[in-house]
Amino acid sequence: RADLDARYRYILVDEYQDTNLAQYAIVRAMSIDYPNLSVTGDPDQSIYGWRGADLNNILDFEKDYPNVKTVRLEQNYRSTPNILRVADQLIRHNRRRKHKELFTANPEGEPVMLKCYRDGKAEADDIAEQIAHAVLNDKAQPRDFAVFFRMNSLTRALEHAMRRCGLPYQIVNGVEFYQRKEIKDVLAYLHLINNPANDVALERVINVPARGIGSTTLQRLRQAADSKNIPLLETARTAGLIDAIPKRSATQVAKFVALYDSLCVKATAAVEDLIEFLLEEIDYRKYLEASGEDEQDNDRLANVDELVSAASEYDAQHPQDGSLDEFLEQISLVSSTDDWQDNSDRVTLMTLHASKGLEFPRVYLIGVEDNLLPHARSKESDEQIEEERRLLFVGITRARQRLQLSYCQCRSTHGDYRPVVASPFLMELPREELRQVEATFDEGFFEDDSYPESWDLPVQETDDVYQGDEEQPPAETPIAPKRGPTVPLAPMLTAAQMLASRSATLPNLETGMAVTHP
Repeated sequence: RADLDARYRYILVDEYQDTNLAQYAIVRAMSIDYPNLSVTGDPDQSIYGWRGADLNNILDFEKDYPNVKTVRLEQNYRSTPNILRVADQLIRHNRRRKHKELFTANPEGEPVMLKCYRDGKAEADDIAEQIAHAVLNDKAQPRDFAVFFRMNSLTRALEHAMRRCGLPYQIVNGVEFYQRKEIKDVLAYLHLINNPANDVALERVINVPARGIGSTTLQRLRQAADSKNIPLLETARTAGLIDAIPKRSATQVAKFVALYDSLCVKATAAVEDLIEFLLEEIDYRKYLEASGEDEQDNDRLANVDELVSAASEYDAQHPQDGSLDEFLEQISLVSSTDDWQDNSDRVTLMTLHASKGLEFPRVYLIGVEDNLLPHARSKESDEQIEEERRLLFVGITRARQRLQLSYCQCRSTHGDYRPVVASPFLMELPREELRQVEATFDEGFFEDDSYPESWDLPVQETDDVYQGDEEQPPAETPIAPKRGPTVPLAPMLTAAQMLASRSATLPNLETGMAVTHP
């Protein structure tokens, strides 16, 4: 330790709020004999707790190094005052932070847009049309626009909308929806059901999920098929007669063929029903759950559910003339990737985590809904909720000139249209800085007065928000009552009536959740 400390006498650490325990210990050990340490960081942008980052490292820095000189960088050079005030008001609801007064010398811009849509498709279509209009009429460039989201599964509707409007786009630190492994797995099964001679599809799925059919067995099946000039599947039906294939492997191949035959029974059913039957027969969701390792892996289940939703939409559009073949043809048209020469001039689609450190003139932040932001997996502790709030703060502060936040009245989840609740974080935003735009619903699916009442709650003005059984502040300090998001009952009842025939489920009401009666 002493040798390293003497060798590296000046230590600089960037993004200190994202350091983990091991990194903290290394920095500390190398700053004992020669305490020449400089770190930069922002506790309000600590968003990687799920991968080991420890917020306490930066919160306790002045305690760890009593002689430290702290320089607060409070001037924002990026965003308009409107955007900055929205971000600042939001993050003040976090208790575990360093107080600072954000300001900017930039000119006042447009109010932050808060838009409510009927569903995810309407949300994606409107955003794509807004961007296309700006590119055509306002001399904007596609690269000026970014769309942020909490979960990768929300990109499907966006990709469809961008392609429909002829907008080039890129998914940063991600993969296009139909190019993701789990989606390609399910589609390969569907292609094989649609065409038993599709050898490429069979090779992809014959051992997915793992069923004991290795590469050697597959190679011998391929050799036998090539020698007879017949499809792999036809060869697989006689695997037990191929001397080069061990009996145990041949048994597993026979089981796969039996599975395939059982799937083909549903080939003429509605595409959604076929996919659901497929997922159940191969236990694919359990397979994904077992292989989940990190934040991105956890999104794979949601991606599969989004594919089910795509099938549901197709079935609804083709109640009489739909077919698996046409569904796959439509997907092949959407999923083909164009080779754009100017890689920089594209609309950027990215997760909130990937947006950190970037900036764009115009930002759309979609899916600001409960169980998406904050995420359903992030409600076990106040620390997790605060990290989700920081994540929204990061997204808001990426915008330079214009920002739109949006949520939906319902989302297609697992093939069902389910009412959703706007994020409780929206209640924490300064209403005077927002321009609200309510969705219009062709079928009267929901009523227009659904969520604004919930923002009438008083907002805590001080830096600390006290919850639970923590020590209370002096009596003269006003405290906002702790309560859940307001759920309008009338739209929920309307939705229940309309969705009954679709076997949809409504969100459960929970203790502490306020309800507005019709």
